[in-house]
Amino acid sequence: MFNTKIPLYGLAIICALISNVIVVIILYKKYHFNRDEMIGALVYENIGIIFGAKLLTYLQDISHYGKFDIYTLGLSSFGGVIGAIICLILFGLQFKKSLKEMMFLFMPSIPLMYSIGKVGCFLVGCCYGIEYNGIGNVVYNYSFSAPVGVHLFPVQIIETVVFLCIFVYMFIKQKYCKFNWNTLGISFCMCGLGKFILDYFRNGHAVIIVSLNQIISLIFVIIGLFLIYKKENNIKE
Repeated sequence: MFNTKIPLYGLAIICALISNVIVVIILYKKYHFNRDEMIGALVYENIGIIFGAKLLTYLQDISHYGKFDIYTLGLSSFGGVIGAIICLILFGLQFKKSLKEMMFLFMPSIPLMYSIGKVGCFLVGCCYGIEYNGIGNVVYNYSFSAPVGVHLFPVQIIETVVFLCIFVYMFIKQKYCKFNWNTLGISFCMCGLGKFILDYFRNGHAVIIVSLNQIISLIFVIIGLFLIYKKENNIKE
């Protein structure tokens, strides 16, 4: 969108990672974590986010990228989430921490990171929307990714708003109410459904019926429903 040498997308990703740290610092005292454990888990999580995001981007189009180059590959949001979860599980196993507490502490900031990352996408034009001439359309005068001079649906901004709302829901539940498997399950369902629906408004969807992102979105919805069912069963017991 802007002809500038400032790495806007990179700055957005850095802000997203910083926001994750801030949220975890605010919440960690509710759980059985001391400061060193919290810092260690954050290191594991951020490694998982970056490596997972890069790896899934690579696996989605191996023929295009050729060799795996972590410095030049883009970032897949789902890859980042999956990588974060795997590394948090590894941390929990290594240091004997509760999986439940790991998930409850570190998952609320995921939608916030995604929403901030989407601001970066909007600024540079990646993950752009379908052609659209209605209210709120955007036109890029300069972009390495989006077509220049074409009216597009502002899907990145819609994603930012949707996932920011999901974060607010999770944060309020975490900070002021009882955060449980039911809340986490509902959050997984909202994230999965949000991604599934909004993916239809991305330009990359023009030539396919169901994308890999949508398949993963449905998996997240299924996991969310399982967590809700698990909570309901616990209540009955």
